[in-house]
Amino acid sequence: MNYKSWSLSVSGVVLCLFAACAGAAEPGFYVAASLGMGDEDPESAGVNIGNPFGVFHVEPDQVDVDNGKLAWSVGLGYRVNKYFSGEVEYVDFGTTDVAEHYTISDPGGPIPFPFPTELNVDYSSHVTGPALSLLGTLPMGENFELFLRGGAFFASREIKAGLGTLDANFASTVWLAGAGVTWSFAKHWAIRAEYQQIGKLDESLVSGETELKRMSLSALFKL
Repeated sequence: MNYKSWSLSVSGVVLCLFAACAGAAEPGFYVAASLGMGDEDPESAGVNIGNPFGVFHVEPDQVDVDNGKLAWSVGLGYRVNKYFSGEVEYVDFGTTDVAEHYTISDPGGPIPFPFPTELNVDYSSHVTGPALSLLGTLPMGENFELFLRGGAFFASREIKAGLGTLDANFASTVWLAGAGVTWSFAKHWAIRAEYQQIGKLDESLVSGETELKRMSLSALFKL
């Protein structure tokens, strides 16, 4: 999706959050806070190894990903009516540790390959950023409702690798989607369970593209 399309999507969310209240049947603001588990699925970018005969690209023979770390978010929403609402959130997907193992063979030649035959590349990835989304809601009785979410996530991915040899941020704007159920157990309070997924973040210097998923439980307070 190009920049113009994302701009139109963001503009639509902002209008729903701040201008749609004029025609809302049951308008109202609410705040939300969530805790859950983040799951990052990074692709490998491989490594480039050079010797006097050239540069060789090597793919890892094993990649270990330690994710499932604590993810959280805080947000402000506006309920347009019983079927639609808009939200702006700050989301933290937690930190994922990645270990890539490489077995490097000697490419041959009169000069020995000046590297060990095995190489380990370790790095951590921490994704955070704001999100804008629209929610479509289907009431299921008096206190329960199902919902679908769609929007944009403005991600900042912090990469740290190898004893401080790399500490950099990489930004991506990707789609965001989710689905879940909300239970309103009091006049101003509700609990929400949600599964959420975002599109692929751009590659970095040490990692390829990556996808993120999140399962969360949120508390909502209606203002």
